[in-house]
Amino acid sequence: MADTRLQGSCRVQYCMNVGRSIDLARAQESLTTSRRTSFHHRNKNRISAGAGISPPIRLSWECESVPIGRYSTSTATEVALYEFGGLSITWEIAFDERVADLIQLSTLLYDRAPLGERSRALAESVVEALATSIDRPDVSNDVEDYIVFQVRPTEDGPAALLENHRQSLAQILRAESAELSEQEVEDALANPVSYGRDDLCIVDWLGAFLMGDDAEDERLVLELATVELLELRLLDSRLESQIGGAYQLLARPHKSLLGALTIQRRELEQVARMQADDALLHEGIDNALKLFGDDYLARLYRSAARRFHFEDWDVSIQRKLGVLRSVYESLADQAAHRRSEMLEWIIIVLIAVDILLYFTPLR
Repeated sequence: MADTRLQGSCRVQYCMNVGRSIDLARAQESLTTSRRTSFHHRNKNRISAGAGISPPIRLSWECESVPIGRYSTSTATEVALYEFGGLSITWEIAFDERVADLIQLSTLLYDRAPLGERSRALAESVVEALATSIDRPDVSNDVEDYIVFQVRPTEDGPAALLENHRQSLAQILRAESAELSEQEVEDALANPVSYGRDDLCIVDWLGAFLMGDDAEDERLVLELATVELLELRLLDSRLESQIGGAYQLLARPHKSLLGALTIQRRELEQVARMQADDALLHEGIDNALKLFGDDYLARLYRSAARRFHFEDWDVSIQRKLGVLRSVYESLADQAAHRRSEMLEWIIIVLIAVDILLYFTPLR
């Protein structure tokens, strides 16, 4: 069992945000090699057209092979474009190795700077080619990477692989060359997901291990989860900065009452736009769940969501949206108070003018 060989490929995904949203229909018209991807499992439960969100479009982009130790990437990379502004670039590395030898590949790929730089350059080329299809095009500085080991079934099956190569599988998933503690191994291999007797999906924070004759749907679900994680991170960071800016608007001193009313209206419009943009982006990310309806794939997605701490990100975002809403309400109250104060002064001035006219003789 020590010489168990695994045949398959390693898919390295780099996910970035390239704009507020992408018009996929318009982008597809500009790309002759693109294809739409529907999430289904074994050609069952295909998503209907009314699911509420457009599936991503995919295209093959030719580029130079990137050497990684004694391995190298293929010359064709896969680019996926998501409606809510996400972009995923996937590099493929084919292998036929012993289980223990894949630990070296995993550690080589961890924080691989040249591959990340190539991915950013490729993303900028895609954005330049599709600039008219992207709302507010801009490649984000933040990148989320994920590694998926996709292998064909072995003669002994996944149960034997899990039993005899627990340490090696955990090291592959954690990109660790040194042996891990039993507690760390248990955590890395927790909650495996399977559909058939020859299938196995293990999802961890840094990467995943997929075994099966056809694990393409599983890989696409993990790609979606990685893109969503990036979008949630960006949204949380943007909300953090917007809350700081909104507080500055709230505390800004005004020299005159009339000027305060004018500025207050602009401030209210600015905060309202922040709320609307952030709420729409959050809704777009959540709607991505509608891309698949198969129970097995939904179970795999939930496993990835737990690993990626989606619930914690969601709680943080909801809390910050609430703070932004509170700031908007405070600004609205201030504006209403100042309008009331302005009306009081107008009434006082009119009364004073009326009294003055009463005691002033007409000539």
